[in-house]
Amino acid sequence: MFTSPQSLQQYLSTLTPAELAEAKSCLADIFRANPSLSIIYPGGPQILAPNSSNTNNLQPESVNFTDLDSKGTNSMPLTTNVRLCTHIKVNGVPCGSPALRGEVFCYFHQRMFRGVRTPANSRLHPVALIEDELGIQAALMEVINALVRNTVDFPRAQLILRALHIAVRNSPRAHFDGYESEMVREIPNYPAPPEKKPPSPALMQAGALALVGRRKPTNIASLPEVAGAADTLEHSSLRSPA
Repeated sequence: MFTSPQSLQQYLSTLTPAELAEAKSCLADIFRANPSLSIIYPGGPQILAPNSSNTNNLQPESVNFTDLDSKGTNSMPLTTNVRLCTHIKVNGVPCGSPALRGEVFCYFHQRMFRGVRTPANSRLHPVALIEDELGIQAALMEVINALVRNTVDFPRAQLILRALHIAVRNSPRAHFDGYESEMVREIPNYPAPPEKKPPSPALMQAGALALVGRRKPTNIASLPEVAGAADTLEHSSLRSPA
């Protein structure tokens, strides 16, 4: 048999003092973790702890939590000496991100337009840093720019675009950030690779003999002695009687 639903206050009234204290503690944690619940159920915080400072702060916290403005109602205002990126997007809206020191673009647009410094002797080209969706998009922009400016050959661009296509398909399953608590903080001390033994003298001699070029075959008819003997036989055959 179904019973009529009870309100929160009615349910709490059926609990023992120990159960009531534990229930109020759990519900208070729920309201703190989800401030928007105070809008859905405004009487809940007052039932748990009437006129407490934590309860009174839940309402303004819920407004900030549900505010659709990306900067929030109580966001930290930018100081007057912070320069913003001057890039204007295709929809006419300025970028608005903080510009790099001494530059007029943010890091992303500085990298796209003018380039940024990369680590010395870096193994990876900046186009190959496709560790997330934004990296894949930036690499695609680089390939398109190279094709438009004719600085990359077409077969190479095809291979790069094929690799980016594979990266797009793998991106939902690839997570390079992982969990911070599980990340290593130090590179292990791997054992040194074994030293290469010098080759044996017999093997070195065989290699040296293999590098010696073979003599080209000599045309016997081109030798001076053979050519002179052939001329003598030809003259003597002409002087002999028929």
